[in-house]
Amino acid sequence: MKNPELAPLWSSLRTLLEKYEADMVIVKDEPGYYRLATSTGRPFISLVVQKKHVGIYSMPLYEDPSLAGELEYARIGKSCLGFTDEVEPKLEMVKDYFQRCFMHNVYNGVIR
Repeated sequence: MKNPELAPLWSSLRTLLEKYEADMVIVKDEPGYYRLATSTGRPFISLVVQKKHVGIYSMPLYEDPSLAGELEYARIGKSCLGFTDEVEPKLEMVKDYFQRCFMHNVYNGVIR
């Protein structure tokens, strides 16, 4: 783990993804790095502790930038949202963001 101080933030985000595990494949699950993929192996979302932030890497965001919604301010690159603070007010919107990403895959036939 690149920055152990970000472990609580990573853990709280990791918990939000548990509801998608039934429809996905856990590719990697170790402290500071968690990755889900579809049953066909297509990347879904990865949570990674970096030096200065926890990155949420998402293939659906890469495909449709509008999925970020109000979290656009946290965007780092084409497929990543970055967060540094566990008490950030807009962090509660991440749960809805994960749902939008999941539904993006459903609408596009990636998940049935």
